[in-house]
Amino acid sequence: MLKKILGAVFLALIVNSSVYPQLAQDSWSFGFGITYPRLMSMSSATTGAWSGIGNYGGYATLQRNFSEHVALRLQGNYSYMETEGGFRGTQSINLVAADFDLLYYFVPCEDLTPYLAAGFGGILFANDNSPQLQLDVTYLEYQFNLGFGAEWRFSDYWSLRAEGIYHTSSTNKLDGYDDPGEDKGLFGGNSDTYITLSAGVQFYFAKGEPSSLCNLYDGMTVGAPFDESPSLDEIEELLKKYYPCPDPCPEVVVKEPVEVEKTSWILVGVNFDFDETRLKPEYYPTLHPTIQFLNNNPEVRVEIQGHTDNIGTESYNQKLSEGRAASVRDYLVSKGIDPSRMTVKGYGESVPLMNNSTAEDRAFNRRIEFKVIN
Repeated sequence: MLKKILGAVFLALIVNSSVYPQLAQDSWSFGFGITYPRLMSMSSATTGAWSGIGNYGGYATLQRNFSEHVALRLQGNYSYMETEGGFRGTQSINLVAADFDLLYYFVPCEDLTPYLAAGFGGILFANDNSPQLQLDVTYLEYQFNLGFGAEWRFSDYWSLRAEGIYHTSSTNKLDGYDDPGEDKGLFGGNSDTYITLSAGVQFYFAKGEPSSLCNLYDGMTVGAPFDESPSLDEIEELLKKYYPCPDPCPEVVVKEPVEVEKTSWILVGVNFDFDETRLKPEYYPTLHPTIQFLNNNPEVRVEIQGHTDNIGTESYNQKLSEGRAASVRDYLVSKGIDPSRMTVKGYGESVPLMNNSTAEDRAFNRRIEFKVIN
């Protein structure tokens, strides 16, 4: 039975928490995937012919996220489009594009976030077997892009992406037919247009500081002062819920003063889902006594130690313990604790509190420890 929490010396998290990929204030990423291109503004001579059955393409992108909401990407695309049944047989288009697009993420703190994309770029394309033979040459033009997409972050560094983009070119020769009376596409004007539907992956290879926007405690705003009156009653209810005690139940949480010389305290039973590292916001209040302690003792530096149970390989658990300790540090940073006062170290399954023979034992071993190091 856990008897007490000594201010910030002994803390307990005994909840089975789900977690989400860690979001940074800014980042770099690259991605790649497949595309399905389709010519949309077709001339009167070829209307209905561009079936798109043999169309294919691919893309590669380098992206810079300047904030949680805004990103700029450089994307290269290759598109092949063809049609069967024209009066000269199969007609095809080979197109290469290089685009700069501005992205706006609507709900960046969620795992699945939709976004708007808008930008411009250059296109290099060549027609083959066009209805007008004089158009079977290579052209260098430009285009404007507008579309929507969605990104699903399934780990700290990887995400899946799907989007649809509408491209308006600067030429009406893209479909191999130059006629002032041809269809104009979505935006009008004497220009051909096409769409690309894409799906791919994105890898975030460099990240900045942890997001203060997405690591907020429920009800708080960026820059809001920290509440130095953590609810011990709330913490006690969590303890009683997940570690039932006999009736009558003894006092579980007791607030007592702590001396800095007492060099360590524990977060017990920090239970994370598979391959994840971030705490759910509903459990942040249990960390508040630690924040209060560090605020009241600005000279103190701590080592945040991550531990796991023995389920899984040693190497995997080592990495997992490091990531989980880092997630606790990131939350403390988002609450105003200077990151230079904290170091992170993972111990994997090497230092158990219990023998891992029961689910309860393993819950105690999945923990975070704080150690004063100065």
